[in-house]
Amino acid sequence: MSLLSQKFIFYVKSEKSQGMWKKIFSPSLLGLLFLAISVTGARSTPAEILSPAQEAALFSLADLGPLDLSPKRVIVEIYADPHPEVAPFNTLFPQAWPLVQAFYAKMGVLLEMVPGKASPGSLAPTKRLRLEALSHKEWLERTFRAFQIAPPFRSRFQAVCQDKYAFAHLNLSTIHLDFKHYQKDILSLRTKEAGYNPQKLANLIIHELGHLLGLYHAHEFVNDRIPEMLPDGKTPDFMSHYLTQPGSLGFVDFQKRLIHSYLSGGKVFQQHSYVDFDPLRYLELLKRYNNFKEPN
Repeated sequence: MSLLSQKFIFYVKSEKSQGMWKKIFSPSLLGLLFLAISVTGARSTPAEILSPAQEAALFSLADLGPLDLSPKRVIVEIYADPHPEVAPFNTLFPQAWPLVQAFYAKMGVLLEMVPGKASPGSLAPTKRLRLEALSHKEWLERTFRAFQIAPPFRSRFQAVCQDKYAFAHLNLSTIHLDFKHYQKDILSLRTKEAGYNPQKLANLIIHELGHLLGLYHAHEFVNDRIPEMLPDGKTPDFMSHYLTQPGSLGFVDFQKRLIHSYLSGGKVFQQHSYVDFDPLRYLELLKRYNNFKEPN
């Protein structure tokens, strides 16, 4: 399957697999979804024109160049829609957020939470990001706007995304979370002793923030240095799709290095800037210049 086709595979929970994920793919939606995702702020031409040799050197991950691994502070603006659907988020999030902070602290990324208003503050890649917990209706509206989905195609897009809870838009420095939809999954982890298990919400936020810190999914390529499961065979990588378990996630050192390269304005940030933060173009160039292979 081509890389572009793979990007339109969506993962849905399978009742038979008890929390694992299965793939669904609709070839008839390929053109629609390519349009939707490819226009999220990306220009038709890169910010500057590089020669093939220069482009190859920029997108090679064999050498990330000089790397600043010192701790880096990132502000995350948190906005909760006042709609009653989102009210439980205000109870659960304070329990989940310290888990998110602790995870990223292990990589030297110091997250600082600030309350957000209905209108975003001065968001900027690497500096100030935003998480929006929204009602289902508002999540759909903001998702349609972010992906620039025209009204005639919205019902079809909604159908194929029926089991999506969140989208991270790197070009907008924003995560949109459909909290009511996600809460249905959280309810399955409720216990008399602990109430709602906050780890599950933390895992989702950790994953989506990874995208805003320049990372791609662990399943994109089979021969890169990012596994879906860590070497212990039981801990999911935080950029995998195994986010529904109550346990914590892990990462590999290469991902830490990618994040620091992005946050310090290094090679990974330059890669994303070159494609104007267009995820499809970014993955295409990584594949081309690193000889990455896609899953069969």
